[in-house]
Amino acid sequence: MPQVSLIVVVFIVLSIAGLWKIFEKAGEKGWMAIVPVYNCYLWLKILKKPWWWIFIFLIPGVGFMMTMVMSGLTSAAFQKKKAVDMLLAGLLFFIYLPYFGFGKQAFQLPVKDKKEKRSAGSEWLEAITFAVIAATIIRTFFIEAYTIPTSSMEKSLMIGDYLFVSKAEYGARIPMTPISFPFAHNTLPLTKHAKSYLEWLKYPYFRLPGFAHIKRHDVVVFNFPEGDTVPTNIDNPSYYALCRDLGRDYILSNQPIGDLGVPGPLIVRPVDKEENYIKRCIGTPGDTLLIKHSQVYIDGKADELPLEGEFKYEVTFNGKMELFNYRRVPNGYQADVACNGNTVIDKNTLDKLDFIEPMEFVGLNGENIPINYDSKSINPQKQGTLLFTLTKTTAAKMKAISGVASVKPFLQDSGIYNQDIFPFSPHYKWNVDNFGPLYIPKEGVTVKLDTGNLHIYYRLISTYEHNDLQVKGGTIYINGKPADSYTFKMNYYFMMGDNRHNSEDSRYWGFVPEDHVVGKASFIWMSLKDNVPFAKKFRMDRFFTFVNSQGLSASYFIPSIIVIVLAMLYFFIKGRRKASQE
Repeated sequence: MPQVSLIVVVFIVLSIAGLWKIFEKAGEKGWMAIVPVYNCYLWLKILKKPWWWIFIFLIPGVGFMMTMVMSGLTSAAFQKKKAVDMLLAGLLFFIYLPYFGFGKQAFQLPVKDKKEKRSAGSEWLEAITFAVIAATIIRTFFIEAYTIPTSSMEKSLMIGDYLFVSKAEYGARIPMTPISFPFAHNTLPLTKHAKSYLEWLKYPYFRLPGFAHIKRHDVVVFNFPEGDTVPTNIDNPSYYALCRDLGRDYILSNQPIGDLGVPGPLIVRPVDKEENYIKRCIGTPGDTLLIKHSQVYIDGKADELPLEGEFKYEVTFNGKMELFNYRRVPNGYQADVACNGNTVIDKNTLDKLDFIEPMEFVGLNGENIPINYDSKSINPQKQGTLLFTLTKTTAAKMKAISGVASVKPFLQDSGIYNQDIFPFSPHYKWNVDNFGPLYIPKEGVTVKLDTGNLHIYYRLISTYEHNDLQVKGGTIYINGKPADSYTFKMNYYFMMGDNRHNSEDSRYWGFVPEDHVVGKASFIWMSLKDNVPFAKKFRMDRFFTFVNSQGLSASYFIPSIIVIVLAMLYFFIKGRRKASQE
């Protein structure tokens, strides 16, 4: 936006003009303020700060914070040493630097005087500032903490898992929106929709070299591809899904938002400020993916679900079924099941199965129908049949329960068009259990285009790779020129949740571009259950576990505690011996 660019230019000009005069007051040549990088070095030299701080200036996003820090320290050099003065100088550096430079205040070189006592406020401010900078560097380029909020990755990753995501594994992504409130993703703390970032300055996509490429079965954190536009008055919405629900083809429609009837107002977010999602990579660039009767095939070879992955299973009971003893579980409500007056599945059985999702009915047309727990009454359209979300292991345990007649996967038939499934076209009669074949684009590869497969690649070409794409009279135009093919500029990935029937993933919104990739889920340091007594809240077997292609490693919590205790004991004994010798 021209207005935003103008604001950035004004800020830069004001700051450089202020530094020019400050340098002159400090006895240096003012024109050095316009020399990139060296002006930062000279600023550090004048304020008697370590020269290596210059590397912090060069870090995108963090460098902007460093400018604020240096402005605050400059305030002290002009005898404004109160914490509030230094804080304002840092936040409004584009005003205070010219104020100091062109004002009458004299610059005084900092002198290290041990007798001079700094105020507690300034000491705390400096300590907190550099702690924030250090933490920002770590979470931007190395690791960041995340929490699993939904059951889409059950049971591999569970609600309440606290994990670290490696940014360095695939190469840290340089912040594209660097001016942002520390430790906030896209909204300010204690607010619902207030933006935590400014778009005055934007960087193009760039990723540092990493240790590895995304491999099939890696658990990946990424920015939600359809999260660039968000209605503010609906919880957890997808703007494009809303458009599709209204019977509008968001690809071809040019109507204003008011004409579509989608609730507003809307928030438009840059890539790195879209919501974070976590899924397992199933398809990598250049793969051809096919899902047939829930079985995934990659280039014609069967791809197995991780051991802790889940599906919905149709469980049929012997005799007349009743539900009772309703209670809260993380994703809804749960109830005991009885047949002919005998309890078949109760709380103890569900706990053994680690079952946390509410059961559902199977309707006459094969659809799943949520149970009406509010009225605590049921009217099953297919007597004695419920849906449970189970792993292969727990499905076998369920089948062994007395009173259970059968347990079989609950699958959609092939050839049935689901309008909520990518690419949202009746030309592709795909659903969650029967999907593809679908080619996953690879950087540098050219694909043929026609009005049929354009539904698959439209968003990639127009939105992710920033081309003007139009269809006129049956002819495809890219950037004003007729086109029957396209060469991709980025790699793309196909992501799916391990809870295959309760995961909104690439089957619902398509590909994940490489510039949306945040990092690799690597390590769970804590795991807590919800809605249980405190004594049962901790999943100790998940503490200090590593995330891998098959789920989790064994827990290293106890060995880690032993190592820490032994280390503390060693240093304690060593300290006592040293004290006794003195």
